Parts: sequence; structure tokens; C-alpha cells
Amino acid sequence: MPTFNYIAKNKEGQEVRSSLDAATRLEALEALRKKGLTVVDLFSVDDRKSLTEVAAEAEKKKGNEKQGKRKSFSFTAKVKMTDLAVFCRQLAISVNAGVPLRDALESIGTEVEQPVLRRVCIDMVNQLHDGRSFSEAVGSHPKVFNEMFHGLIKVAEESGRLPSTLEQLAAYLEKADRLRRRIKAMSAYPMFIGVFFIIVCLIMTLFILPQFTDIFSGFGAKLPVFTRIVFSVNNFFVDNFLAILGGFILLSTAVVFYGRTASGSYQKDKLKLSLPYAGGCVKKYILARFCRSMAIMVQSGVPISNALEICADATGNQLIKRSVLSVREMIMTGNRIAASLDRSGIFPGLIIRMVSVGEESGQLPEVLENVSDLYEDQVEVSVMTSMALFEPLVICVFGAFILILVLAIYLPIFTVSMSVR
Repeated sequence: MPTFNYIAKNKEGQEVRSSLDAATRLEALEALRKKGLTVVDLFSVDDRKSLTEVAAEAEKKKGNEKQGKRKSFSFTAKVKMTDLAVFCRQLAISVNAGVPLRDALESIGTEVEQPVLRRVCIDMVNQLHDGRSFSEAVGSHPKVFNEMFHGLIKVAEESGRLPSTLEQLAAYLEKADRLRRRIKAMSAYPMFIGVFFIIVCLIMTLFILPQFTDIFSGFGAKLPVFTRIVFSVNNFFVDNFLAILGGFILLSTAVVFYGRTASGSYQKDKLKLSLPYAGGCVKKYILARFCRSMAIMVQSGVPISNALEICADATGNQLIKRSVLSVREMIMTGNRIAASLDRSGIFPGLIIRMVSVGEESGQLPEVLENVSDLYEDQVEVSVMTSMALFEPLVICVFGAFILILVLAIYLPIFTVSMSVR
């Protein structure tokens, strides 16, 4: 009967290295699952090095890393949330089915279509083979896996809850991606109308109106005041088009670079939240993401202080991030979570009341999940309403612009025809 060496994690998150006899690989996996072990690697003695050699090689690799001999492996390209959600769901299904983590990553890496994610999977497989933990492999790719993902995987390894944590991460990414795709789908048609409107306006301004200006100047007749005003504005725009375009580009570039600074990023995020109507929608979207992240981390056993620190970065808004960090400081000094959120002045009363109920009932993760669902529904309804109003608004503006041009062109024609009579 073949002998299989394995590396696994028990329910306490401790690493277990040993061997067992089984007729097939599937029987070995089933035996390890019955023992309550999460398999990281499983291999036959005949096909691989002995467990002692693997452990010795892993220790040697770790020693080389401490000496700085191992170069870090990272990718600068970003991976879409859709691809990351599919990857996480596939990994969760494989690990829950008893497939060793290294084999699951290797299988997913051969099937995934996203090139960056494929290379990341291959690199993580190599790191697991070298003896590094899964959380260390995930942490070596911060451009692909954010701090929350890394923190949850690290806690899951320590607590022995990797399969359930992977399922929670997959569900979180799928919900976030679903909301983002709905918003994009709802805004696609209005944005197309807006772009089409701008293109038509540029064509009319740069090519059509100058032709009529030359025609009317040859008549020698005095043009109506309205026509002269419209043609003067249009001539100014045409004559200074390059200067206006250059100024717009320079201003946009300056705003972008200022937005990348600490103070500029804070002012930009503060402006987003202060916008009429849109600011409230953006704030609800950020708070929904914050509550969802907090629910997953608290449910996975992450301490509140660590969860707040990680979720502060997940908000993506500097103003709310500072508020979350201030809440963390208040909690660490002994204040209750709901009272700390109330003192920050940024969180609405709904969150404060629901968190207070969750604290008293011991169901904080469930309460945060419900708040996140509520805000996501409100964001979706707000976006649908906004996009429904945006379309007729653009049509009205476009119609008014065309009406002004038509009146400016036809008034001189009426004047000339009257003078001829």
C-alpha cells in the first residue's frame, strides 16, 4: 500500500506534517478530512522527496529569505474584481472538497484566463512548495490581494477556518462585483447619450456654424442681435480652441497630480461626500462596503481594533478612513463601538443604532451584514433614479442647444427675405 506524506492544518491552525498509508490519493484525502485537517499538500513518497527533505529544504529557503537572497515577486497590473471573485469561489469549492491547497491553486492557475492572475497562482504554488504559508504567498502580491484579503487568510490559517473564510471572501467579492456591474450597466446608456451630445456640439461649433458665418458676412446686411451674440461666442471658441483645449488638459493634469498628494486626496474625497445628492449616494456605497468588510472580519475572529484598521483602508475615502481610525482609538481606550461611532460624527444614526443592538445581542456580524444589504439596495435605487432622470435632462439640454443654433441661423434668413420684399 502506498505511503503518502502530507502537510495540513488542524482546527487550532497548527501545522501538521506526517504520513499515512492509503490505497489511493482520494482515500488519503478522505482519511485526512475525517481527522478534521485542512490539507495544504499531499504527495506520494515514490513521486516526491521525503518529508524530512522537504522540511529541510523549506527551512533552508526561509534562511535565505532572512538573508535577503530571495527576491520579491510582484505584479503591477491590477486584476478585475470579477476575476478575483471567480478565483476565490473556485478555491473555496476545491478546498471544501478536500483538494490540497497547493493542488487547487495549481489547477486554477492552468484554467484561469486572466494572465496576471495565472502568473500569481503559479508563483503562490512555488512558494507553497518552498514551505511558505498560504498567507505569506498571498501577502507577497499586494497589488492583487488587498490588506483585508491578506488579513483574513492569515487569521483563517491560525484558527483553522480556511475553507469557511474562503467561502465568505468569495461571497463578499461576488456581492461587491454584482453591485458594481449593476451600476455600470445602468449608467452605460446615459453616458453614451452624454458623449454623443458633446460630439454633436463640437461638430456644430467647429464646422457648421463657421460656414454660415462666412455666408452671412457676404450679404452685407446687418444681422440680428441674437445671431451676432451666438456667432461671436462661437468665433471666440473656434479661434481659441487649441488654447482652451491646452488649458483644460493642464488644469486636469494639475488636479490629478494634486489629488495624489495626501492633502489633495483628502480634499477630493471630502468634496465627493459634500456633493448634492451624489455625495449621499457615494457615502452610502462606501458605508455598505465598510459594513460588509467589518462583518466578515469580525465573524472570522479578527479583533475589532485590527478589523477597523484594515477596513479603514478598504473604504477608499480619506475622510471616512480618518473617522474610522479615530473610532478605533476610542474603542481601544475602553469606549463602546456604537458610542465611538456616534462621536466620530460621520456615521448615520441607522448604523449607530444597529451596531448598538448588535453589541448587546452578540450578533454584530449579522447586524452589519443587514446594514450593508440595506445600503446597497438604497445605492442601487438611487443610481436607477439618477440615470432615469439624466436621460431626459440631457435631451432637454441638447434640444435647447440645437434650438439656439437654429434660431441664430434662421433669423438672418428671415431678415434678408423681409428686406427683399
